[in-house]
Amino acid sequence: MKKSFGLPAFAAALAVLLTACAPPAAKAPAAPAAQAPAAQAPAAQEAQVKAEPVAQTGQKVKIILVAHAASSWDSFWKVVEQGNHDAARDFNVDLTILAPDHWCPECVVKLIDQAVAAKPDAIGITVSDGALFEDAMKRAIAAGIPVLTYNSGDQRPADKNIGLIYIGQNEYLAGQQGAQRLIKAGAKKGVCVNQGVGSTNLDQRCKGFVDTMKAGGLAADVLGISNDAAQAATTISDYAAAHPDVDTYLTLGPNGATPFYAFVKQEKLEGKLIHGTFDLGPEIVSHIKDGSTLFGIDQQPYIQGYMVVQWLSWGLRYGITTPANILTGPGFVDKVNVAKVEALAGKYR
Repeated sequence: MKKSFGLPAFAAALAVLLTACAPPAAKAPAAPAAQAPAAQAPAAQEAQVKAEPVAQTGQKVKIILVAHAASSWDSFWKVVEQGNHDAARDFNVDLTILAPDHWCPECVVKLIDQAVAAKPDAIGITVSDGALFEDAMKRAIAAGIPVLTYNSGDQRPADKNIGLIYIGQNEYLAGQQGAQRLIKAGAKKGVCVNQGVGSTNLDQRCKGFVDTMKAGGLAADVLGISNDAAQAATTISDYAAAHPDVDTYLTLGPNGATPFYAFVKQEKLEGKLIHGTFDLGPEIVSHIKDGSTLFGIDQQPYIQGYMVVQWLSWGLRYGITTPANILTGPGFVDKVNVAKVEALAGKYR
């Protein structure tokens, strides 16, 4: 068992990850209580870590992560999974990642139950639908298995949220701050392009965007697309044809940005639309550099993936639990700081 977990390579990467984001936009009004994961409930807190840490044994701990998406069909998850696997190596973890092979929240419920049945030492869950996942998460807690949520937290109000600790971004605030930057850039009418309507974290991004646009007296819509890039590009093109007055697009990650770029190129609209996006990747970085994308809203997916394994293993080995939700974003990558993260995009960013 290693006595130190602060590996030099990780420490260096962490320093870059935490400092590379531009200062946030002008301070947004606080998100309503319903928009942020609730404080940890006592029952969930008690189940976060087992009573008898195993630090003295040096044995591997078994952790299962249940994610609502995978790198095989969503490039964003390559970075999350890189963090998962790096932490598993660093903290002597026997790690299993379960995820559906397409967008399927109902499948995730079955995967949570599959994870519980395997009797791991701990479970991490991305909660794309708090109401749908609630019973399965409660079954994990009832089985005495420590549970943390990451990347997507339960976004429901405090009186409905079961209160599991969350490692990830404040999604509503990110949508607000993204809208503020787009308005400053001259937005008049906007649309939030959502590749996972019904996923609470993505829905909260769009809600923050739409609320802020409307508060500024500007119109805004939400456009649902699929995770199929060609189909999504057609959907965006059809929407644009029906709404020629929409000058501003906010996409929610590579699965929205990639078809948006294809649409812009096909319709020869380069330089004619205002665009911001969530997340990073080589394609998004290149468009930030050439100015066609104003920013990528950075939630630091590598840190999310790393920390969920780190904190679960610390809890199991030493009885150390997260004292509160750990917010990894929002931050902004734009022309000012993109050079700092360009080489890391797709692996650590």
